[in-house]
Amino acid sequence: MADPPSLRMRRSRAHKAGDHSLCVRCAVVRADPVVVARAVPVTDPVAGLRLLAGQLVSAYGQDTGNALLARELRMTLQALMGGPGRNHDGDLEELFGALQA
Repeated sequence: MADPPSLRMRRSRAHKAGDHSLCVRCAVVRADPVVVARAVPVTDPVAGLRLLAGQLVSAYGQDTGNALLARELRMTLQALMGGPGRNHDGDLEELFGALQA
């Protein structure tokens, strides 16, 4: 049986405010407390992005129909490459420059 709309609204507001006591399936409730307790601040953003990219590749490999995972993986890879449309391969940059001229 579905929850009444008033409870869903209370749950949504509490979730947005950071109170997950009413949450049923959000990521905070599903998180492994051991993993959360071991969380450390990111001191090397590039290494963090590489780790995230690896985790996303693994997750997307298990659920290839998940568009949100695909989007996050694409955005993470773009951030590692230096942003959308940027390529670190000098030969390709020269080729694209020549084609645009």
